[in-house]
Amino acid sequence: LEELFLDGNRIVDVSPLASLTTLEELFLDGNRIVDVSPLAGLTNLEELFLDGNRIVDVSPLASLTTLEKLYLRDNRIVDVSPLVANTGFGEGSHIDLENNPLGDEAINEQIPALRARGVTVTY
Repeated sequence: LEELFLDGNRIVDVSPLASLTTLEELFLDGNRIVDVSPLAGLTNLEELFLDGNRIVDVSPLASLTTLEKLYLRDNRIVDVSPLVANTGFGEGSHIDLENNPLGDEAINEQIPALRARGVTVTY
């Protein structure tokens, strides 16, 4: 299994996905996800779609160093420092943070730090 589509299913608990370590693409748009920590072990993910959820804490995503595309539009994210800590984000990577209540630090420090590494960040 390389890709899994679970868009718009009112999913709250993603822990059943924790064992799917071969996944490269995971589509979880339009659910009710708050806690993404069960996804921290999916270290083969290249694309992760989490638009339209209820995510505040993105720190579990810091370990996903193979991510190339990360979609987090329409969530509740204020702090993106865990994404800066993810050493895999660099030239050619894309992060979508549109429609999040990003804090001043995210806008003035964290996003520019990602862009300085060649990451395309939209917000």
